[in-house]
Amino acid sequence: MHKSKKSERDRELTVESLSSLRGSITRRLISSDERVFIVENTRRLLRGAIYPVAEFVLSTPPWRRKASVERSKHLFGLDRPDSSLMTPRLNWKMSLSERMATESLAKLLNAGGGHARASRIEACLRSLGLGDDELGFASGCLASAEVFSEVPARDGRRIDLKFLWRDARDRERVLVVEAKFGHVVTDGQLRCYRDSTRLEHPAAVRHHLILALAENALLPVIRRYDGDWRFCSWRDMWLRFETARPIEHDLSLQLFLNALWRRIGQLNPKDAHAPL
Repeated sequence: MHKSKKSERDRELTVESLSSLRGSITRRLISSDERVFIVENTRRLLRGAIYPVAEFVLSTPPWRRKASVERSKHLFGLDRPDSSLMTPRLNWKMSLSERMATESLAKLLNAGGGHARASRIEACLRSLGLGDDELGFASGCLASAEVFSEVPARDGRRIDLKFLWRDARDRERVLVVEAKFGHVVTDGQLRCYRDSTRLEHPAAVRHHLILALAENALLPVIRRYDGDWRFCSWRDMWLRFETARPIEHDLSLQLFLNALWRRIGQLNPKDAHAPL
């Protein structure tokens, strides 16, 4: 019995035992260049933000600041090995347009095949606010899902993004996305997309969504006959997708998400308290 207690004490974690353990582990030295790279990319993340990083972190009481920093790292996906924001950004002399963003997103979501592709598309759909009820399954049923951009509609218009998939009961489901950066939805636009989708997919379960920088992009023109359109901000979609997408070292996807954040990203004081 005595030996058992002694062995338990020997295995007990103390400050001294942890220090000894740390000393026995070979630590990888971070070069000066790597430190500069990390610092510069972290600054890039926060450059041009509405709230500077000091105010962002100090928005919580002192006893919660460490937790706030850890939340921030997870919130922006900085704890991912394939973090988009830790990827060197493209020094373009232009920013993404709505069409560039939606066409690139569709192409990158459709890339490859198998489980990674299905998980990537599911992560995007859930990032847009669709839950199990809208998806028609709990998880893992998107092997045949497809994403289209610039889909022809009635009156010569084009649907920015269209997601097609089959649910757990083998019913067709459609999500139509109207994407906006600085513009607002025009009268008749949503009704046109709703009617075009209904004609092309009459038996499908249809969902409609406006993806914009702010909700005022749709409020002036929503009419009863436009149908049921939900709203999602680019920023909320990006934050959810960056943390929910599967781990994959796809440089094209990382560069795109980095460029997209530069176009739509901004810090918000509520992020320090965001549930993760």
